[in-house]
This record gives sequence, structure tokens and C-alpha cells, in this order.
Amino acid sequence: MVSAMTIADAKKKITSLENTMSYDDTISITSHGKEVFALIRWDTYESIQETLEILTDEQLTKDLAEGIKQVKENKLVDFDSFKAGLKCIQ
Repeated sequence: MVSAMTIADAKKKITSLENTMSYDDTISITSHGKEVFALIRWDTYESIQETLEILTDEQLTKDLAEGIKQVKENKLVDFDSFKAGLKCIQ
């Protein structure tokens, strides 16, 4: 959920926001009615960063697309079969 807060209010409330914000919350920090900052939880930020890293890595993007295709085609391997296949490699 996105909520708005002025810079002055954010300064007053910054120490209590940790306890009130959830993973999906964003606070739009405004100055003179204009959005100037977005405040999010650190775990949300890390998730966004990891997603961007995947989407900007060509090989990871191809691997992700292949995995999604395999799920849609129900071409999955159960963990025990996968693990057994690894033993054959050694």
C-alpha cells in the first residue's frame, strides 16, 4: 500500500515507522506536494535489487524463462529423482 507523508512528518515519525510498515508498504515522501522520495523496508529493497540483478543478467533471464516453461509444461523432476541423478555424476 502506498501512503503519502511530507518531509516534515517523516522527520518526526522516522523512528517509529519501522514498527508500522510491512513488506508491501511504501511511503511517498513529498515536498511542496511533489513526490521526492519513496520509503520502503530494507527487505523489500533487497528483493527489488535481486529481481533487477536477475532481469539484467541475460543467462539468468533465459534460465528463469526455461524454468517457467518447464513448470507450464509440467516437466518437473521431484527432489528424490534429482538427488539420485547427482549420485550418478560422482
